[in-house]
Amino acid sequence: MPGDRRGDAFAAGEAGAQQLVEDTALEYLVLGDVTVLIDTTEGIQVITDDRVDRTARAEREEADRHPFGSAEKQAALLRMKHAELAARNQPGGYWVAAADPFAAQHAVTGDVPLDSVRRVAVLTDGAARLVALFGLLDWPDVLEVLEQNGPTELIRRVRAIEAATRPA
Repeated sequence: MPGDRRGDAFAAGEAGAQQLVEDTALEYLVLGDVTVLIDTTEGIQVITDDRVDRTARAEREEADRHPFGSAEKQAALLRMKHAELAARNQPGGYWVAAADPFAAQHAVTGDVPLDSVRRVAVLTDGAARLVALFGLLDWPDVLEVLEQNGPTELIRRVRAIEAATRPA
């Protein structure tokens, strides 16, 4: 069928998260490289769909060997992205919302008692880099930055560390 891109690894796709308040629970759905933080009376729950990180391991290790902003890193990242795309919306790979309506069936889902929820944050993979890649903050710090200064400050910090680690 013309325009049907369900089998096309290069078709547009999106990561996403959704929270839904249902009676006595906060339900969540995470698909792709998104992190959901749920601050509860029992502590912070970190929900991620890390399946993309389990693909293209050799290519990712190669990309990690090069400094941010270098031509070598850019070339390695491109090879990594191609390897990741080959595993997208495939059994054993990772899933994103795309032209395949069945991708949502592969989402990470769960629920948390509503009366225990204090705060919730949804982070892109870029915003989560301060913890996941750079190790400059922990998840409680991220929630505090968001609560005190908003998402603009979190993004500013990510951009600052990226600029500081980029070769001259």
